[in-house]
Amino acid sequence: MAPRAPLPLPAHLADRPFTRVDLTTAGWSIERARRGDLVRVVHGVHRSWEAETGDWADLGFPVDPVPWPPVDAAAVVRRARGVLSHQSAALVHGLVVPAWVRPDGRLHLSRPHDRGLSGLPRVQTHARSVPPVDVTSIHGIPCTSLERTWVDLASLMPRGPVDPLVIAGDALVNHPWAGEGQARGAARTTVVSLRAALERAGRFKGVRAARLALDLVRVGADSPPETELRLALLAAGLPEPELQARIDPADPWAPAVDLAYRPWRLSLQYDGAHHRTREQQGRDARRDGLVQDAGWRSLRLTAEDRHDGFRRAVEWVRRHGSP
Repeated sequence: MAPRAPLPLPAHLADRPFTRVDLTTAGWSIERARRGDLVRVVHGVHRSWEAETGDWADLGFPVDPVPWPPVDAAAVVRRARGVLSHQSAALVHGLVVPAWVRPDGRLHLSRPHDRGLSGLPRVQTHARSVPPVDVTSIHGIPCTSLERTWVDLASLMPRGPVDPLVIAGDALVNHPWAGEGQARGAARTTVVSLRAALERAGRFKGVRAARLALDLVRVGADSPPETELRLALLAAGLPEPELQARIDPADPWAPAVDLAYRPWRLSLQYDGAHHRTREQQGRDARRDGLVQDAGWRSLRLTAEDRHDGFRRAVEWVRRHGSP
């Protein structure tokens, strides 16, 4: 005799992951969780084979940031009574992160000290308390906020310069370029909000790095190389340059340059890959001509300068800047 087909699940459990508590609360035996029409997501969490789980690729992720699809990941985080954090949160939020922050086959989450470790496979627990104000939902997953995620990134930093944290922070507070003649977009957050999240985080490994980095975060860097250029100039003992500086501040149509030393009439431009198009090269040539007509010197930098630590830019500013 063929085995009897399992009875259909209750409607509210048929299309999402559920725990054994959900099952018994609905009046079912936990034995129902062992039937072949269900998938075990992780210990204590099951779902129907037919339930929609979502797909990271459909959400624009080239690589899965965690080892479960979105709906399953949300269930795992809730099962652990934590919030997605650290590497996983940084990847889900789309932070500009250094190369050493990449998917590692685990889901990283934070839980308070007094609630112990989760003990779930493929889950890395960080014993950290996260106040409700620093929790949000991303693709249905309880997750640390954008600001708290930046703070937690500091705890992953190896010893050395805090440049990666500054780069990530600059990207968060920048108003993105929206196109020729259009107003810039809204920033994802502010330095004030980052500082508030850092204060709420209290003491943790990396707090000094976070404080140092936050003091260096500025609005106006349109790319990581622009931040690296600014930091290279500062590390060489030069004054801090002005970012996204209009040659004539009173003229909203005047050309703007990436970095500038206005008292010395010096401008610096970093030309990334998008500057190779014919249209962009035409705009760049027009901008450079207007800058020169205004009596400014201009230096254009490329990936070769970046790989060299922007030494040419440092020497050029020193040579042409007034003492």
